[in-house]
Parts: sequence; C-alpha cells; structure tokens
Amino acid sequence: MPNGRGRTAKVVALEQSAVPPEVEASPLFGVAMLKIAMELKKADARPLDELVSGVLRRMNLPESEFRAFLESNGGLLRTIAARRGY
Repeated sequence: MPNGRGRTAKVVALEQSAVPPEVEASPLFGVAMLKIAMELKKADARPLDELVSGVLRRMNLPESEFRAFLESNGGLLRTIAARRGY
C-alpha cells in the first residue's frame, strides 16, 4: 500500500531499518566525523586523539559514546588518518 509519496510501507520500513540505531540516536556524530576529517586535512593538524577530543568538546558531545560510534563507523576517518600518518 503506497504512502502519500508513492512508496510502499515495505520500502519505507527497509529505509528506516537501514539506519543503524547509534546514527539515528546521535545524528551529530556524523557531523563530528566530518569536522575531524576536515581538521586532519590541514597542514598543521594536531594528533588524532587531540583533534577528536577538541571537536567533541566544542560540539558538546559525549566522548565515550562518540568513540564507540567511531569504532563501528569510522572506516573513512581511519583511512584519512592512516594516509596522513596518524
């Protein structure tokens, strides 16, 4: 049965189930990852742990929860850090 936008309930349910609960609970974690990646690209970037702590502090995000999120979703950030030698 289509919803108001022409999608069936099954498609909507699949779209919603594709989002991991930790992302849904903390949408700012993705923003924090982007900010950290952008900081890593700077020529005078600080060490990775220092960057992560600083970004989280400025965004008022819980560091322990973010680090757990990063552990399961941080592949791209790890790749950038490895290329930069962090």
